[in-house]
Amino acid sequence: MDFKQLEAFIMVAKLRSFSKAANAIYLSQPTISSNIASLEKELEIQLFDRTSKEVNLTPAGELFLEYATDIINTRNNSIVEMSNFNNNISGRLNISASTTPCNAILPGLIKKFNDTYANVKFNIKEQGSVGIIKDILELNCEIGLVGTTVHNNKIRSYDIMEDELVIVSKKELGLPTVLTIDELLNCDFIIREKESATRKTLETALDEANLDNHKLKVLCEVNNLDAQIKMLKLGLGVVILSKALCEDLLKDENMQISTVDGLNLKRSMYLVVSAKRTLTPIATAFLNMCKEVYNLE
Repeated sequence: MDFKQLEAFIMVAKLRSFSKAANAIYLSQPTISSNIASLEKELEIQLFDRTSKEVNLTPAGELFLEYATDIINTRNNSIVEMSNFNNNISGRLNISASTTPCNAILPGLIKKFNDTYANVKFNIKEQGSVGIIKDILELNCEIGLVGTTVHNNKIRSYDIMEDELVIVSKKELGLPTVLTIDELLNCDFIIREKESATRKTLETALDEANLDNHKLKVLCEVNNLDAQIKMLKLGLGVVILSKALCEDLLKDENMQISTVDGLNLKRSMYLVVSAKRTLTPIATAFLNMCKEVYNLE
């Protein structure tokens, strides 16, 4: 049994396909098949049920996947620890961020980090908080930035700053600068997807005010900030946004922001990392910089 066999096994289990696994780790399909066959022969057990359309783990395969993942993680952690001795802050850092921190916080952090570590490149993925936590847990990224509290003992969260949500509209809609809850519920919303932390904050605030969040008049649900803003500028409805994202919008004299009387639309922004994973030197340096910026323990 060797690491290549285990990596092949894990990738086939993840993608449920020998051909997709081969492409993912840059091996030929016969090589992948040979690695799996050798592994099954050594273990004297069948790991996959193979059909013409899909490959699925057997019960024994499900059990072995846990051990294989632990072995690969142990190997990766040992490599990281050795790298730490060299203090080599170079390479690539994967960061996942939800819309507000991705647009309002992350650019400044990357600029500050790049001023010190010019040899680091970044992969930035903007997505909902649910996807970010999933990426952290599945080791697809090391650093996450979210706009909602995370309740998971496998995740370590750092409260980095307070954020306030506001209602943004075109002035022609005639909304007051302070909305009542009834006026809010009468607005047509161009709103983010259900996984969005901003939407969850609004719905939680309505729940806390003993209001059914299903009473929101949702004209359009989008998963993209740019599309949301374009519809807003056309006067199709209102959006709820972080106040930190409104600076450029308010340069347009046709736009305005409103607050909502009786709703708590304040929240915190969080930096999240795995509580079970040793960070790479790059991620450790980025986390330490954030701790310094935001005075974190």
